[in-house]
Amino acid sequence: MNTYLALISILEGLTEFLPISSTAHLIIFSKFIDIDLTDAYVKFYLLFIQLGALLAGASIFARKIFTDKKLFTNIIVSFIPSAIVGFIFYKMFKKLLEGNILLMAAMLIVGGIIFIYIEKVFLKKVDNIQKQKETLTIKDAFIVGLAQAVAIIPGVSRSGATIIAGVFRNIKKSVIIEYTFILALPTLGAAVLYDAYKSREIFSMVYNYNELILGFVLAFVSGYLTLFILRKYLTRISLTFFGWYRIVLTVVILITLY
Repeated sequence: MNTYLALISILEGLTEFLPISSTAHLIIFSKFIDIDLTDAYVKFYLLFIQLGALLAGASIFARKIFTDKKLFTNIIVSFIPSAIVGFIFYKMFKKLLEGNILLMAAMLIVGGIIFIYIEKVFLKKVDNIQKQKETLTIKDAFIVGLAQAVAIIPGVSRSGATIIAGVFRNIKKSVIIEYTFILALPTLGAAVLYDAYKSREIFSMVYNYNELILGFVLAFVSGYLTLFILRKYLTRISLTFFGWYRIVLTVVILITLY
């Protein structure tokens, strides 16, 4: 197996669920290792390994989703605006914004600053602490879904947008972070399967299925370990770390890509 593709699989699993833009990481890494992300096989490979990361999430959260009716309903409500926006505007936004490094960098740094503000200022206010909710209402779920739809813009980060929306709705930080992980499953699952269907002709060009399977497994394992560890320490997660990480990542992008 191509060592670089193996590393990309691990990177996919590590970053898919985090609010740090997995797309930005793949773009930067591909520049360092000189892999063409526009190559038909590479694009198909990325879709395939993404399913591995999503399966990791499903294996951790499936039981909770199907035994908690309120959560299941909220996930559907959050998914609807994302699905509508994605279906209507995905092609247009992809053509307009794909490869726009400055826009991606700007979204990363804005999100980073908001994360730091949330942790250092917003969550320190007594009123906000007292109002924090342990569960999402239907209205909360819909607003979080709208926020997720904004992640169609490169660099926004799907999980970053939903966490920010949830915190500003006074949902407890640990609750909205876990909800974000769970919401990724139908949202990214639908997007990946749709893209895979659109790219189905590449199946006939694939000659090394072992490479695809190993990439899938690597993405699954790294994704599973990432979620397992994060879920265990949900109450201790600081958005400040992710905020500064996004800012540093922006600097790296501007230095290496622009």
